Amino acid sequence: MPKHFRKGVKREHHFLKGLEKPLEMIAAIPGVKKVIPGRIYASDSRGFEIKVSRETKTGLKLVAKSDGSVQDVFLVVDKEDRKRVWEEIEKKMRGGKG
Repeated sequence: MPKHFRKGVKREHHFLKGLEKPLEMIAAIPGVKKVIPGRIYASDSRGFEIKVSRETKTGLKLVAKSDGSVQDVFLVVDKEDRKRVWEEIEKKMRGGKG
């Protein structure tokens, strides 16, 4: 794994508050090759939420929200694993531990 990755999560940039542990949990899902946090935007969001927003060329795009900010998160996932990974993320984020 390249030098900026630890526990499957790229750590070169900042995370929203409370996002690091959930991303490590997502990185541990079989089929998830890399978790790459993206840009952080200001928003009027309240509370904490992570959801899958869409499929990308290389995997899935997640949107994480935490009190006043939104962060894009990109997952590298093989095409045949995407549906299962998407469902598992939704289950884990809804039920806490999955």
